[in-house]
Amino acid sequence: MIIDLNINNSVGCHFDKKKLKLVIANTIEKTYLKSSKKRIGISIAFISEKEIKKINKKYRNKNSVTDILSFAEYDNKAKVEDAIRRIGRGKFFLGELLVCCDDISKYVSRKGLDFEKELWEVFSHGVLHLLGYSHSKEMFAIQKSVAGNI
Repeated sequence: MIIDLNINNSVGCHFDKKKLKLVIANTIEKTYLKSSKKRIGISIAFISEKEIKKINKKYRNKNSVTDILSFAEYDNKAKVEDAIRRIGRGKFFLGELLVCCDDISKYVSRKGLDFEKELWEVFSHGVLHLLGYSHSKEMFAIQKSVAGNI
């Protein structure tokens, strides 16, 4: 599979783009799309705590900062699978991820964790939401597995 990323990093979050693509590919490989030969597009914006709090309030009615917000192109797994079948060889757009590195940094400082590993877990989590996953043991196991192997 080919991963096409459109990245807006106006806040200057530091990350390795090759590893990010690997996280996304490995996450998808552990799902129902594992054998996909598609070109998959994802838009990623790194935003401030102020921005993510405002967006979280507007779209989730939660007046708090969060590490990632996922805006999926499709509502559930069945719609993702149907869209992939219909698209054929074209590029398949999954959706947009909004990431707050400042929130992740604060979290890892409090918990004594590694920033990069946590960032990969957060990205895997967001991609799973784009694929139609809801919070579950399966979802959390996939994201832990992916982040632990990068």
